Amino acid sequence: MDEWLSQKSLRYERSIILVLVCIMVYGIIFSATTVSRHHAFMTGAWDLGIFTQSLWTTLNANRFFYHTCELFINPSGSFFGVHFSPILFLILPLYWISQTPETLLVLQSFILPLAAIPIYKLARENAGGRVVGLVFALAYLTYPPIHYVNCYDFHVQAFLPLFFACTIYYVTKENWPKYLLFLFLSLMCQENVAQIGVFIGVYIGWKYRGLIVRTVKMRKLTEKKILVPVATMILSIAWYWITVWQRNTFFPINPQTIEAFLGSGNFEILGAKNPLEVPLLVVLRPWNAILALTYDASTKILYMILIFGPLALFSFKSASALIPTIPWFFFSLFSQCLVHHMLGSHYEAYTVSFVFAAAIFGLRKSYLKTRDFKSIRRPLETIAVFSLVFFVTATPLFPMIRVFPANYTPSHIGEHERLLDEVLDNVPSDASILTQSNLFPHVSHRIDAYVIPSPWINSPIRNVTIEFINQTLDKVEYVLVDHKSDPAATAFVLSLLDTKTQFIQVACKDNGTILLYKRQT
Repeated sequence: MDEWLSQKSLRYERSIILVLVCIMVYGIIFSATTVSRHHAFMTGAWDLGIFTQSLWTTLNANRFFYHTCELFINPSGSFFGVHFSPILFLILPLYWISQTPETLLVLQSFILPLAAIPIYKLARENAGGRVVGLVFALAYLTYPPIHYVNCYDFHVQAFLPLFFACTIYYVTKENWPKYLLFLFLSLMCQENVAQIGVFIGVYIGWKYRGLIVRTVKMRKLTEKKILVPVATMILSIAWYWITVWQRNTFFPINPQTIEAFLGSGNFEILGAKNPLEVPLLVVLRPWNAILALTYDASTKILYMILIFGPLALFSFKSASALIPTIPWFFFSLFSQCLVHHMLGSHYEAYTVSFVFAAAIFGLRKSYLKTRDFKSIRRPLETIAVFSLVFFVTATPLFPMIRVFPANYTPSHIGEHERLLDEVLDNVPSDASILTQSNLFPHVSHRIDAYVIPSPWINSPIRNVTIEFINQTLDKVEYVLVDHKSDPAATAFVLSLLDTKTQFIQVACKDNGTILLYKRQT
C-alpha cells in the first residue's frame, strides 16, 4: 500500500493527492454548511458580525478595524482594543476582493483543513510512512472538535491548527527558521497565543533536555537547542506584554467594565479577577480549586473524552507533546463558563495540533521498536475505528449531535427566514440600525449598525449596558427584532421602545414575531 501511495501522478505522490482531494471535499462541505447557517440567521454578532464590520470599516470608512458591538466596554471600537490580531492585515486583501460574510465563512472552511498537510507529513516521517500519514490526515478532517470550530461563525483562531501543526513539524525537522516563522504567525492570531508559546518553549526544552544538560555542563551556551526554547519563551512573554501595552495605550477599556472584560465572572469559585491569577490561586486556595475543577464535572469529562477519544487516547502515550496545551486546559477546566469546556465554539483550535502530534509520537514509540509497519497496524486500525465512531456520533453535520450538550442545530431556511430577508430588504443600506445578534451580520456592512448586547443585560455591568442601549436608541433610524430567534432581546428592547414615542412600527411579519421600527422625521 505504501508503495502504491508513493507513486506519482501529475508530478505529485498519490498520497499527497489524496490528502488534497480530501481537503477540497472538506472545504466544499463546510463552506456549504456554514453559508447555509448564515442564510438561516444562525450566525451572530459574536463573532462573525464583529469581523465583517471591522474589515468593512477598515476598507471603506477609514477606521482601524472598527466595530460597534462592544463600545460600552471598548470605547475606541477597534478590534485591537479587545484582541491583538495582526493576522487580520493578511485577511484584508481577500476581503477587499469579495466583501461579504460568506467570504470569511468559505475562507475558514478551507484554512482549517489545510492543517491536514503538516499532520500528514508529521505522521509519515515519524510514525511509519504514508499509510500512517493518510490515516492521521483523515482523522484530522473527521475530527468533531474541528468541525465545531468551523461551524461557529468566523474566528482568527481558525489559522492556529495550521500554524501550530507546522510549528511542531519544523521542530521535529530542526528547521529553526521555519519554526520561528510559524511561531510568529501563530502569535499574530491573538495575544493569548503567547501563553501557549511559552509552553512550546518548555516542550522544546524538555524534548532536548539531555542535550541541554550536557551542553550547559560543557558551557556551550550558543547551542541552538538551548537558544531556541529560551528565545521562544522570551519572544512569547515580550509579545504578550507588547499586546497589553498597545491596548492600554491606544485602545483603553472602560474602567467600569474592566472585570467583565477580563472575565472575572468565569472564576468566581476560585476568586480570580484575571485569568493570569488562576495558577497562583489554585496553589493558594486548594479547596476552592477543587470546587472549581469539579464544577460542571460531567460536562468537563465529556469534553475531554471528545477531545482525546477520536485518537483512542494515544495522545497520552507521548504526554510531553501535550505540554503546549497546558494553558488552555488549565484555564478551561477551572472555569465556570460552559463554553470553555464543551464543544461548540472556537477554543479547541488552541489544542488540536498538539493533541494530534502527541498521538503521532505515541504511535511512533511502537514503530521505533521494530521499524516494521506490522507492529503498528493494530493500533493504527484502533485509531481509525475510534476516529470513525466519534465522527459519526459527534460531528455537528449529523442530527445525532443533539445528544451532546452543544449549542448547535442543523440549519433550516423556511418561511420565517424568507420573511426576515424581506424585512431586511426594506432597510436602506446606509441607514443606522439597532438589531439583535443573529441579524447583525446581515447589516454589519455599515458604520452605524449596532447590536443589542444580550450577554451583558443581566451581568454585573447591567447599568452600563442599559445606558448604552438607550443612547443607541436615541440616534439610530431603525430597530429590527425577531421574537422567534431571540425572545429575551426582543422583549427588552420593546420595553425601552415603549418610552421612545418617536419610533413607529413599519413592518410586522410572521404573526408579529418580526418587527421593524423606524424613527419619525
